[in-house]
Amino acid sequence: MKRDRRRAGPDRPRGYEAQELPELEGLSPHRANQRPVLVELCVGTSLHVAPMEFLEAAVTLVQHAMDGGERHADGGKICLRPANMAVVSTCNRVEFYLAVEADAVEEMIHSIHAEIFLQAADEVCMDAESMVYVHHGADAVRHLCRVASGLDSLAIGEHQIAGQVSRAFSRTVDNEGWNGALIAMAEAARRACGRARTETGIGRGRVSLSSLAVELAEREMGTLEGKHVLVVGAGKVGRLACAKINRLGGAVLTVANRTFHRAGALANEFGGIAAPFQALPQLLAESDVVLSTTGSLEPILSTSLVDWAVAGRPADRPLVIVDLAVPRDVEPGVGDIGGIKLFGLDELREMSDASMEGRREEVAQAERIVDEEVIQYERARRIARVRPVLAALWKRAEGLRQSELDRIFGDFDGVDAETRRRIEHLSGALVRKILHQPSLSLRSASADGHLDEYSNVVRRLFALDDDTGDPSEPDQA
Repeated sequence: MKRDRRRAGPDRPRGYEAQELPELEGLSPHRANQRPVLVELCVGTSLHVAPMEFLEAAVTLVQHAMDGGERHADGGKICLRPANMAVVSTCNRVEFYLAVEADAVEEMIHSIHAEIFLQAADEVCMDAESMVYVHHGADAVRHLCRVASGLDSLAIGEHQIAGQVSRAFSRTVDNEGWNGALIAMAEAARRACGRARTETGIGRGRVSLSSLAVELAEREMGTLEGKHVLVVGAGKVGRLACAKINRLGGAVLTVANRTFHRAGALANEFGGIAAPFQALPQLLAESDVVLSTTGSLEPILSTSLVDWAVAGRPADRPLVIVDLAVPRDVEPGVGDIGGIKLFGLDELREMSDASMEGRREEVAQAERIVDEEVIQYERARRIARVRPVLAALWKRAEGLRQSELDRIFGDFDGVDAETRRRIEHLSGALVRKILHQPSLSLRSASADGHLDEYSNVVRRLFALDDDTGDPSEPDQA
């Protein structure tokens, strides 16, 4: 099918080339407008609405569910892995993106609440009601676009979240197979993110939580020149922290990781020293700054460990620890130890808010881009619903054409191959020309929200309800 290359208009932003959505699953061959369509959902929580304790508990439950492990609660087993779900779990949020039929919406929301968020609330003795949000339809797509564009991040404009969103949706396709509605949501988010990066300065300076953490440490120490900086964890967050430290220059960098060769690779890349995890007590005693970035589900820097490491430390040599992990790598009690300055994501959020002052217009422009992409998504989604009707219309016309050809060729014996070819070509061209404008009108009516009335007329005029099968509309339409 040819792409629509019309000029940009009031509801078609420049630079946007319309891409029709994949077929939506769960719809009947040509009665899609009369059957329940898939509803987009987002059910989640983040540090914008919930404290760290609740988010930690939710992340832990999600990790067990994603790993397929058993986590008994009231004798049950958590296992949330349907084909119509993508899970975005980061240091800032846990969100479930779904595309389900309308009559299953409430059931799915209840399942996620019960199996993840209510259990997380019970573990930390909190009420989940005010800490979980639900977005439906276009609002769910808009939220996903904002998340992917870095507009909902603790560090506004960060780049890493786009990759995290992409991987979350890719996992769904890899594990469960193609889900057209989810892919369409992911594509809308990808376009919004790409435009926000290229058309605004929202991501200028390679903003990330890791870079904010290094800046916070530098602010607390006055300078990192000659300071011993320990990065715990060799994943993406740890790598970004090492890169920032390397760009600043002057610090003595050490990388510790459970897998020593990964620590070695990261340390070599950025001119640091690799150390085994077992050396943490001594490393803490020698360090001035610690950035902890692991994916452990349990704290790795306990109060007793840190207390031992800083025993006898001079009062004029504080130890700055920045915890970038969710669940937290550092036990909260560490902050009560004398000579320890403990910071977490809340402090990084305050830094990010302060840095917003010079970028408000960029953020506003990125928000407008998100709105434009949501409009285009909705329009493409409506157009996608007309495909089964068009397919039935073209099938009926093709069936009539073929029937008449069979009758004519049956009545006239000895029709040569060239004449036969010309007659078949002529009949096909007539069908295409006759149906071309009705097909365009149906698409336009669908995009404008009038699919039901137009498709009902078409079905009655051409008796489409008598047809069966799943024909395809020719490319020429």
